[in-house]
Amino acid sequence: MYEEEASPDKEFEAPPPTRPPTSVALDYTELSEQAIDDGIDDAIALHDNSLLAQYINEIERRKASFSAKQARMAYFYEKQVVRENEDRGVHIYQSERGAAAAIAINRRQSTNGACSYLRACRILLEDTANLFDCFAHGHLTERQIKAITEPLEEVDANGRREFDAIFADHTDMFENLGVRAISDLVRKFTERFQSSEKAVKIEDEAAKRYVRFRKSKDCVMLSAKLPLAEGIALAKSIKKRAKAIFRMGNDPRSKQQLQADMLICSQLEGFPPKVPLFLDVKLIMTDKTLFAGSHEPANLPGYGIIPAQYARELVAGAKVDLEDPFHLTLKDDELNRRIFTFPEIQRIYTAPGNQDLIAMDSKAREFPESLKEFIRIRDSHCMTPYCDGVPEEIDHVVQRHLNGPTSVHNSSYRCRFCNLAKELPGWYEKVDYSIPHSIVINTGDGRTYRSLAPPATGIVREADPQANEQPRK
Repeated sequence: MYEEEASPDKEFEAPPPTRPPTSVALDYTELSEQAIDDGIDDAIALHDNSLLAQYINEIERRKASFSAKQARMAYFYEKQVVRENEDRGVHIYQSERGAAAAIAINRRQSTNGACSYLRACRILLEDTANLFDCFAHGHLTERQIKAITEPLEEVDANGRREFDAIFADHTDMFENLGVRAISDLVRKFTERFQSSEKAVKIEDEAAKRYVRFRKSKDCVMLSAKLPLAEGIALAKSIKKRAKAIFRMGNDPRSKQQLQADMLICSQLEGFPPKVPLFLDVKLIMTDKTLFAGSHEPANLPGYGIIPAQYARELVAGAKVDLEDPFHLTLKDDELNRRIFTFPEIQRIYTAPGNQDLIAMDSKAREFPESLKEFIRIRDSHCMTPYCDGVPEEIDHVVQRHLNGPTSVHNSSYRCRFCNLAKELPGWYEKVDYSIPHSIVINTGDGRTYRSLAPPATGIVREADPQANEQPRK
């Protein structure tokens, strides 16, 4: 558990862009398609990357707006098909299949997933008017909308309307997030309605665990289904040890080869009741989730959102009575003893009254391992806006050679592609201390973007005066 510490280092400004933008932001809302075509030609002729970036952004917004129109038309197309089938007395199971196939063909897409598309259209038009309005104005793309509506299929209409009301008050909650981060954020909401049921489902799936070996022409193919917590711990353990050997630089094997060898070397004699993994499983949860039976889901780094009930049982090391609040199941002294002595699980709590993880800094030039682990947990997705790449590298936001401090505030977890991209001439970043874990990014063309780590708990950030205080100089 990390404790709150001294105020972060002062903000270090990155150098200005090498070339100031030559154009200003334009209002494209009234521009015709021909006017945009002419503007693009002019921007190309002037070698104006800033203006080209604006046109790319505007065209993406218009694409999203037309996708919303498609969704609305598909919704009414399906209703008409179902109505016609009912008038003919045809009441077959999933009578919308014909509509789904026809719509998929007209969208020039495979019919695989067409029914799922229509379910998303129903959610938008029937239960989430605010979400659809944002979609219609081009503020959310079709891929982002799909990432939102798929988890919402698991709750009823009342639950969707409750989520839509939250979105109406926090329309920026998905700003600059990739589809994986968006999906995780919505699942934090839907898991509240299914904590007990999901915990039972996870246990049922664990009972179906298996390992299969299949002979191939020149090798043996292995596939396995493992219990959630044990599977995540095993994967992290193998990857961590393989990465350590790979970084030494004196082993000719690739990371993938090392991981395969680590798996082979993990064989143990006998059948111990618990595999002695070499990495802790970590849980992020609120104190109310652990002690007071709250339905606020927990986060299992390396996997994602898990039900509150399953998290409590993971901590307790035993099944918890679903009808009995967790804090009444065990005596306080017994519960505390479990929490602080249970070796396989670390609990990382959020700060009281806050939805972000407590921070820590380092005076070292390189990030120490404890701080690296903290950053990996905080930034569960690549910190570049919209990126869904797997984060692998921890680096300074403001580079060390520009006097950027080695601190949790001046850190980000990126995929390798994005970590290399930020070193290009003209690209610069700085930390915004007014919002927790916020980075302002300029890609070198005059446009700026904000990168914001999702809240560790909950789905939106509530106002917290202490969290928004500027760092002391």
